[in-house]
Amino acid sequence: MKATKKSGESPSSPSPTERRAAQRGAVAEHDELESLKESFRIKSEQLRLLAEVVRTANSMLEPETLTAFIVERVQVLVQSEAWSLLMMDETGQSLVFTEALGSNAKPLKEVNLKVGEGIAGMVAQTGRPMLINDVRKSPLFNPQMDRMTGFKTHSVLCVPLRSRGKTLGVLEMMNKRGGSGFTEADLETTYMFAEMVGIALENALTFQKIKLLSLVDDLTQLYNSRYLHQALGVEITRAKRYSYPVSVVFLDLDGFKSVNDRYGHLVGSQTLVVVGKILKDLVRNVDIVARYGGDEFTLILPNTDLEASVLVAERLRKAIEKHDYRKTPGYDFVLSASFGIAESPRHGAEPDMLIQKADQAMYRVKESTKNAVATFE
Repeated sequence: MKATKKSGESPSSPSPTERRAAQRGAVAEHDELESLKESFRIKSEQLRLLAEVVRTANSMLEPETLTAFIVERVQVLVQSEAWSLLMMDETGQSLVFTEALGSNAKPLKEVNLKVGEGIAGMVAQTGRPMLINDVRKSPLFNPQMDRMTGFKTHSVLCVPLRSRGKTLGVLEMMNKRGGSGFTEADLETTYMFAEMVGIALENALTFQKIKLLSLVDDLTQLYNSRYLHQALGVEITRAKRYSYPVSVVFLDLDGFKSVNDRYGHLVGSQTLVVVGKILKDLVRNVDIVARYGGDEFTLILPNTDLEASVLVAERLRKAIEKHDYRKTPGYDFVLSASFGIAESPRHGAEPDMLIQKADQAMYRVKESTKNAVATFE
């Protein structure tokens, strides 16, 4: 017996269940499309930011400015509660905290990490990024850093800063904002960012080395007169702002010509290196020592008045006079130096003027007793 169709029912009409399924499918397709659009928008924005970063980074030639820019921009791409930028030292065996931000991050500036030590050290050693969303499960995590800063690390995203196959440092981010862990997309974005700025960072470091070479005396490795004038201008400006004195000490070696004449210029050059080291070892880190030319040296003493500068100069004079040159450079002679001192603002506020007046004071000693200290009159 044949089944009869109900009145008004089309043979191709979907059932209510099929219609609901189709509606759910359409909603799912719409949601998926919207999700893809949002992902595309986010990715496009990230690429735009990366392109902007590369353009800006490549125009920066000061490493300090560039590293500050790097850590600032990476926070726009992936927001975290704390981050640090560690640079490889000259030996290539340790990482130095260059920039750090987070809860009490200041103590980190005194810490050096060995390459291969901890998460950052391992990234530097292997050149491969790492994403760890539960540091308690990682044998590489070093809780000592948290104890130093009072920060509580839960997750870490760490990428190498590389250029031309060489690791320059690492960029480390801790605890993604919002409570969720870092994602593979965060890792991809940060790694791409690090690759792009790595070349700019190497260029800035190379530029700094070239610039430094132009400001350092080849023989003694002290600053040269070109740097001296620049640095003195900066120190005088700072002294004006904070209302403190800055002094210039000018010295010329007594009897140096006889050393050259008797033992030759090679021994004379070795002697200048020895004197440069004596000067450098007996002043503060903030003081600037320069070889002005020939056997003349100049010192900048920030926040030091005329009276205190005389004491410094006397200490240096006695050290040069008492040094045993038979041991270094290995020849039997005695050396001394004549010193002149000028102070800003007492004797002027222009670098050239201050150097000239210290030089005049030195010549007064040179033309009289030698081996003494005089201040400008």
